[in-house]
Amino acid sequence: MILPPCKLAICIERKKSLNRKKDTDDAHKEKTSNSMAPDKIRKGSAGVVPSMMLINTFQEMHAPYTQDAPLMTEDMHEERLHAAEAFGNAVGLSGQLERDILSSDMSAFKAANPDAAFEDFIRWHSPGDWVSEDKSDGNPTWPPKGRLSQRMSEHGNMWRKIWNDAPALPVSEQKSLLDSVREGEKVVHYLETLRPQQLLEQMVCTAFKSSADILNKTTYGGFKLMKTKMDQLYATMVSTLRSLQGKSDTSDLAGDLKRLCQVFEHIEKLLIFAASVHRKLDAPRLAQSIFTDYFNYYLPKMGTSLESICYEKEFTTKEKVGTLEREAVSSLFRPPTANQSWRKVLSMGNLLNGHEPIQREIVFSVLEKLSNGHYSSPTPLCTDEQIETHRMYICGTSNDLWIALSVTSWD
Repeated sequence: MILPPCKLAICIERKKSLNRKKDTDDAHKEKTSNSMAPDKIRKGSAGVVPSMMLINTFQEMHAPYTQDAPLMTEDMHEERLHAAEAFGNAVGLSGQLERDILSSDMSAFKAANPDAAFEDFIRWHSPGDWVSEDKSDGNPTWPPKGRLSQRMSEHGNMWRKIWNDAPALPVSEQKSLLDSVREGEKVVHYLETLRPQQLLEQMVCTAFKSSADILNKTTYGGFKLMKTKMDQLYATMVSTLRSLQGKSDTSDLAGDLKRLCQVFEHIEKLLIFAASVHRKLDAPRLAQSIFTDYFNYYLPKMGTSLESICYEKEFTTKEKVGTLEREAVSSLFRPPTANQSWRKVLSMGNLLNGHEPIQREIVFSVLEKLSNGHYSSPTPLCTDEQIETHRMYICGTSNDLWIALSVTSWD
C-alpha cells in the first residue's frame, strides 16, 4: 500500500521528470535538426544501443526515453475495479493499461529512430521474440540476420497492430500514463477530509515501515538467522498493522503496538550485534559462528521486554580459531601507540564521565598533634589539639605538572 504522502511525492517527481525529459529532448532536437531531414528529426534519444544497427538503414539504434509504469495504489486499484464492475469488463481495462504502456514505448522508439521497423523494436524491447541467425563472434553484421518468433509472426498480431497505429512521439509530447495533476489533487482532497484517527493509523504504519527499512539497509554479513528474523519482522508488522485499521478497542490497540515494539527492540539488538561482528571481524566463518552462538543464547529472551531481561548471566562462548583467522582476531587488539602509552602513564585515573579531565587539582595535608618538640618551647596548650603542618598542592594537565609545598612550624 502506498500512503497518500508518498503518492503525492511520486506525482510531483513524475511531473518534474517529464519536464526534465522535455528539456533534454529540446536540446537534442537542436543538435540533430541540421543533420537530418525535417520530417526525420531524432527526438527523445537516451543514447546509442551498443552493437545494434537498424535493419533497413545503416544507422545505429538509439534507446528512447520511456515513461515509467504508472503506480497502482490501493485507492486507484479499487477505483479501477469499480469501473470494471460498472462496465462489466475487468479483463478489458487491465489489457488496456498494458496496451497503453506498449504504445507509449513504441511511439518513443519511433521518435528516437525515425527509420526503424517493427523488427527493430522487437530486437530492442523483446529480444526473446527475435531469432538471431548472426554468427556469435561478437562482431555485428548489417543487415542483421534473423526473423521474428512464431508469436510475433502470426497474422493479426496485436503488437504489430499497435505499432502501425502508434505515432512517432517522444515522451515529452505524449500523454502521461499517470495524470500526476489529477492524482495529486485527489491526494490533497483526501488529506483535507482525513479523520484524525485515520491519520494516526497511517503515521504509525509509516513510522514502523520506515524504521524497519532503515534496519534492513544495515550491512550484517548476510547471516541466515538474521535474515530470517528480518523477514519475520516484516511479516509481524504486516499482520499487526493491518489489524489496526478500523479498530475501536484502544486496549487491544495498545497491546498490539506494545508487542510489536518488543519484537522491534529484540530484532534491533540482534542486528546491532550482527553488524558489529561483521564489521570488526574479517573472518566470515568465525563471525558466523559467534553470531550463531549469541543468537541461540539470546533467543529464549525474545519473548519478554528488554527491561525484564536478567543480564547477570553474561554471554560467554569459546570458538576454535583457524590459522588464517588468527590475524583477523589479533587485529582487534592493536598495541597502543607511543602517544597513547605516554598519556596512560600520565593519567591519574578516576575518569570523569569516561573522559580524561582537562585539569586535575590535588591537595595533600598532614595534621599533627601539638607537643613539646625538640626545637619548640614548652606550651601550656592542650595536647589533643592538631595543626596542619604540611600542605602539598598539585595541579596537573596533559602537558604540565605544578607542585607547591607549604610547611608550618610551631615555635
